[in-house]
Amino acid sequence: MGEVSALPEIEGAQSVRLEFDDVELGGYAWWDDGVAPAFLVLHGWGEDASTMAPVAAQIRARSWHAVTVSMRGWRGSTGVDDYGLSASKDLGRVLAWIRREPRVSSVVLLGFSMGGLMASLTAADQRRDELAGLLVVSAPSHLPSFYRDTAFGGVRRYFDATLQPRQWRDSSPLTHAERLVHPMLVVTGTDDSMAPPDQGRRLAEAVPQAEHLEIEGMGHHPSAQQWERILSAASGAFGL
Repeated sequence: MGEVSALPEIEGAQSVRLEFDDVELGGYAWWDDGVAPAFLVLHGWGEDASTMAPVAAQIRARSWHAVTVSMRGWRGSTGVDDYGLSASKDLGRVLAWIRREPRVSSVVLLGFSMGGLMASLTAADQRRDELAGLLVVSAPSHLPSFYRDTAFGGVRRYFDATLQPRQWRDSSPLTHAERLVHPMLVVTGTDDSMAPPDQGRRLAEAVPQAEHLEIEGMGHHPSAQQWERILSAASGAFGL
């Protein structure tokens, strides 16, 4: 499938490489010794599986399992980034692999920024009993208004170059709100100019089982302390 840029080694993490018929996905796993929930953690645009390692470490500190993967086309994985067209297929297979691990009692899907959008598209194709929860942080939910309202012109240039016409609707999580049947926590920051808070608010209002957590003063990237607050809220929302 061609050469891919290697992910760095991370102390305490097990390197993961999942080979499918059309793509190879690289990442990391942090396994706890006991039976526990597992979080599949998805990175933002311009990032990869290694950038979510600090969040995975916070998850692991709670005696939960954590797995991070680079999505299609990003460092450590093959393929071409298509902003959601392949997300459900690729990540659905990763979720199935995690569920086969005997130490996993349930699975939570956590996505940051672009990863939150990918997590929502993936969850829309998962049965009610296949996810314990869906955690979406600082993520777009409606691509036309996100394109209009984001303060970052690079996002608009990227969308212009990447999105196919049907993706404006099909890759918008709001389009699939009625199929998001799992407990859901949508997290927004009041100071996020990359993904304006209204993106998350609208999704939380449209999904029947969703809760909305808005963090005062949080920008696009949560701090370590803000991630702790987010994970505590997820624990309560998902009954972990």
